[in-house]
Amino acid sequence: MFSHSRNSGKPIRTLQLAVVAAVLAGSVAYADEARNFELTAFSNGPAGAALTSGDYNTALVQLQRAHGLDSDTTNTNRCVAFSVTRRLEEARAACDAAVRDAQMQLASMPVSMAWARADFRDYLAVAYSNRAVLDWILNDTHAAQSDLKKAAAVSPKAAFVAQNETALESHAKFARVSLR
Repeated sequence: MFSHSRNSGKPIRTLQLAVVAAVLAGSVAYADEARNFELTAFSNGPAGAALTSGDYNTALVQLQRAHGLDSDTTNTNRCVAFSVTRRLEEARAACDAAVRDAQMQLASMPVSMAWARADFRDYLAVAYSNRAVLDWILNDTHAAQSDLKKAAAVSPKAAFVAQNETALESHAKFARVSLR
């Protein structure tokens, strides 16, 4: 089951959405960009244009209309939109679905498409990385670390994974200093 955007012949590029800690978790805002988490959305997927413009309410409406389209690009974009708008239960369901969908697509990829395996590992890394950000929002640092470790394992050179690993470590250091 491959979504339309995957058959374009050219790997799709994702939009990086910086998630400022103060917006999502109510904690101290950091000026340092390295401390910001990133949610990654598919700009050419359902509601991609609305997500790229920061119009999350419109994105949610468009994603509701795409209800029958439960591809990993749709679920990834739902994960992002629900996370940013703090609809956390729905974000959890969408993020989990995006991971499952990406795992299934990678596992069921025909041998004839081996040339695209790296792109599909990147899609799985996006799903894991987004779920790690949600884990962090939900104050589950252990789950966030676990998901980022999985993301790094499937796509070790992905910049969005490295960004989120840096952000998680920065926030962990901040928490340790604050507890002293």
